[in-house]
Amino acid sequence: MTTWVPSLARELTERYELHDVELIDLGAPVNDVMAVAAVEGEFALKLYHRGRTRQAVQWEVDLLIHLHRRGAPVAQPVRGRGGYLQSFDVNGQRRVAVLFAWAPGAKPAPGDETYRLLGEAAARIHSAADGFDPSPIREKYDAAVLIDNQLQRMRPLLLQAGRWRTATALGERMQEQLAEPSLDRGICHMDLTLDNVHVAEDLTVFDFDSAGTCWRAVEPWGVVRFPRPTSRRGWPGTEQFALSAADETAVATFGSWLILGWWPGSSDWPNPRAANRCSPLWTFPASWTAGSIGKLLI
Repeated sequence: MTTWVPSLARELTERYELHDVELIDLGAPVNDVMAVAAVEGEFALKLYHRGRTRQAVQWEVDLLIHLHRRGAPVAQPVRGRGGYLQSFDVNGQRRVAVLFAWAPGAKPAPGDETYRLLGEAAARIHSAADGFDPSPIREKYDAAVLIDNQLQRMRPLLLQAGRWRTATALGERMQEQLAEPSLDRGICHMDLTLDNVHVAEDLTVFDFDSAGTCWRAVEPWGVVRFPRPTSRRGWPGTEQFALSAADETAVATFGSWLILGWWPGSSDWPNPRAANRCSPLWTFPASWTAGSIGKLLI
């Protein structure tokens, strides 16, 4: 057991008036996340990485409360003594933390029905978020972040794989598509994968640590990055996702770009465990990678 876990359990008992607290480290890649079992119920404690300020986390908490009030299916923060935001000592460092109600159910299996539910949830989140002010300090996912920065991160890998010119041409094509004024922008979850939802009778979304302002057509990337015929049809029934015609056209482009860009280019995440999730470009099947690029350059 991690040495700081027993003291953390005691602090949770005091701050949230919980009893018989048990903690399990879920091994999350960016933040430290603990499953919390107590007499009062099940919870998830997120200890945010050191790059997250209290102001940034407070915006996330306020967003979740706002989304819930407007009917979006999101896990809710739990108020403790002194408020929703807490601070705990972990290995000699103070970490901002929030306790969340455990999302009912479990991670769903891939399939058409799962993606339909995910699309419905995304549409409800986007609709509810339209009435919430973006944060001045949270991420804004613009062309520089999504394209320019990712290309520079991947440059050594792309040069080694002999694909630098192809990738930069794809980036230029993406820049042109992003200039389309009808593309919808607003607050997005930005990591809406099956790892961040549970399904019981309904689907519940959690982990909004990446949430920020972006093009809504990026949101399905967590599904379309998997080369399965079911998911590559694009969240079956895109009407559930409530995308415009221009956004639907952009989904495949964003998805393929983020397959090639964001995932391999994310090795600078604050938590060392995150690096284990990053795959060098050449570990993707060559035919699929080349095909993804080729389709975007037609």
